[in-house]
Amino acid sequence: MQEENDVLLRQIKSFAQGLGYMLGKAGGNPGNEIVFPQTDARVFPGQERLEQFLTVKQLPEATRFFFSQRYAMAEKDFMALGAWYFERLNALSDEALADANYSRQAVEAGLKQLALIQQEQG
Repeated sequence: MQEENDVLLRQIKSFAQGLGYMLGKAGGNPGNEIVFPQTDARVFPGQERLEQFLTVKQLPEATRFFFSQRYAMAEKDFMALGAWYFERLNALSDEALADANYSRQAVEAGLKQLALIQQEQG
């Protein structure tokens, strides 16, 4: 009886009933479910190797390895791997890049090369 007089408790109960209905637990269609989007957890060929290069700060070697993989995988996978790799490089500070014998200009050059490859694809 107290919940009928308490506005907050009524709202909580109403919310819980609505959520139960949406989840199919209380009168909803049991075949429905809510799916929350997740980040793409797909690991591309060569991604683990690039991760190793990044960990030991061998960025010039990592970039050479990345571009050597162009014809070793599907073009869409190569482009997705490139997007992942250059995003990781771009997130590094200038000091971290310099410590790994790399530069912001090298990152930009790699991105330009990747863009040219994408243009070639049409």
